[in-house]
Amino acid sequence: MVFFIAYGCSDNETPIHDETTKAPESKEVLTLLNSKKANDTPFKLPRESIIFEENLYVVDESKTYKYSFDSNSWETINAASEGVAVFPYLNYNISFIRNKKWHILNEYSLSMFDFTSNTWEEIKRFQNSDLHATIGVYVNETLYVFSDIIRDEIFKYDFENNELLPYSTFEKKPNYGQLVKSIYKIGESYYFTKLSDYNSISIYKWNNNFKTLEYINEYETEYIAQGSGFAYKDNIIFGLGGENSVDENGEITSFKLTDKFYYYNVTNNEFHEVKNSFYQGRFASLPIKHDDSFFLLGGYTILNNQRKEVQVMDQLSFKKTIEIINP
Repeated sequence: MVFFIAYGCSDNETPIHDETTKAPESKEVLTLLNSKKANDTPFKLPRESIIFEENLYVVDESKTYKYSFDSNSWETINAASEGVAVFPYLNYNISFIRNKKWHILNEYSLSMFDFTSNTWEEIKRFQNSDLHATIGVYVNETLYVFSDIIRDEIFKYDFENNELLPYSTFEKKPNYGQLVKSIYKIGESYYFTKLSDYNSISIYKWNNNFKTLEYINEYETEYIAQGSGFAYKDNIIFGLGGENSVDENGEITSFKLTDKFYYYNVTNNEFHEVKNSFYQGRFASLPIKHDDSFFLLGGYTILNNQRKEVQVMDQLSFKKTIEIINP
């Protein structure tokens, strides 16, 4: 706060100028403006999703679905999708489009979906995989993949021979969990997020043609394992998440749920909390971005001390504003 002090002076005296007055300081603020149910879904626990030709495709434990944003409607397009994707709880998938076909890779297999015939094909079954909790990205027709839990090695996938080829190594630090999706593209750069403690998240930047993971910054949060995130302008938004413990009868003995979002700005290298919370704690919910719209698909919440599957797709709206700190 700036204080102005009035000084008395005669006509022959020179007025005193206060040179300590500073220009107002400001900061960027992200606000969750709204979160509402977009529609009910025909499934409870989606495992993976992708957008292709303006339609959303989702696979669960046994079926594949197609969603039209224009008509806000779902249809089941494949009823034989067992084993294609893992549920994103302590294990994860890499989902990408290659040659106009949907590919899903995890520690067990690489599968491919043909959008014309609506059929899945298993391309490769991995034996004794070292890619538990698989992380990766498909860029310029190349798939880079690693496990931040098992090994300190980055692989490239050879699609001709269907094998993982050693590519580089990185300094593997303790991992206390992941978001459902851990890789975010901002501009032409890719960032990797992981929990560096039970209540903190670390940001890494993938550099040197995807050979190195550069540690950038760290931030203390509530418990956000199995949380969700989005890339928004020059920010990585992340939050929600949780876990629960049960006894031998399946009754919940303890749980942690987070309904907050946070964000990291890659330009000024700062973390902040998003204003306003989501309407409930949620974990293992798939984040989806379509054009300038954000969605959360399925997952779990806790109601009346019971774990409840969420059978909806929610739409979220974020807004960036400039807030004056010191007017």
